Amino acid sequence: MKKLPYVEMLGILARGVAMGIAEIVPGISGSTIALITGIYDRMINALASFSAASATMLFRKGWRVFYAHHDIGFVCVLLVGMILSQLVLANVIRFLLDTVPLYVWGFFFGLVAAAVIQIGSRVKPRILAVAGICGFLIGGTFAFLPAQTTELWLPLVFVGGVLAVAAWMLPGISGSLVLVILGLYGPMLKALTSLDLIPLLTFGLGLVAGLVAFARVVRYLFHHYRDVILGFLTGLMAGSLMVLWPWRIGTDLLWPTHYAMGSPWVGVVGMMVLGMATVFMLVFASQRVD
Repeated sequence: MKKLPYVEMLGILARGVAMGIAEIVPGISGSTIALITGIYDRMINALASFSAASATMLFRKGWRVFYAHHDIGFVCVLLVGMILSQLVLANVIRFLLDTVPLYVWGFFFGLVAAAVIQIGSRVKPRILAVAGICGFLIGGTFAFLPAQTTELWLPLVFVGGVLAVAAWMLPGISGSLVLVILGLYGPMLKALTSLDLIPLLTFGLGLVAGLVAFARVVRYLFHHYRDVILGFLTGLMAGSLMVLWPWRIGTDLLWPTHYAMGSPWVGVVGMMVLGMATVFMLVFASQRVD
């Protein structure tokens, strides 16, 4: 059973933390972070390796074979990073969204904008022109969906988990954005910060079901149609930037000078730049580690 070297473990843990942070706020997907930091293929291959036969493998061939086949060390370290960041930072981000929302949305706008540049640069221009435009049109519609206020109904929470993890496995659309569309984002964030176990466990079951159902499909699509998928997802992220536009009221997108509450636009633009710089530094650091 091959153990992960400490340097590699720390690199994976850092990526997991970044992915967990990305998934808390609607916009950038954790898988986008995985893709731009070079671990996406390994992650999706590890997730797709799980199936109904996994339990049989564990009992018949033992833990060592099971561990190696499913890349358990990698998966566990990545999950620990994601869970730690969400438990530690969920309250912080919830507080910041309540107190300085413009700056938070500006920062995440910058993150997604940089991700669009990073991923789009890997796609051939002719593919990006077609698939990217289709993705942009779909992503742009998210900005004009009415706000939802759905209470926590457990069957919907389960479905939300299934759809959220399906979105999470695809770079471009975040699981949190799916929860916003379903009206579950606010209630689930509250459940996470208060550790309300029943909805959290229900959501977790949905996540597991979604992983089993969609991981192999996602792996197949990326193996056979990688450029087309990346082009489409680049456009999807570019369109979803309107969801993260800081100066908005409901579905109305406003110029900073027209914002009713006043607009510290210099500070917000500064946070956009900081968000972009964060992604570029994360990519640089991951390349140095590798």
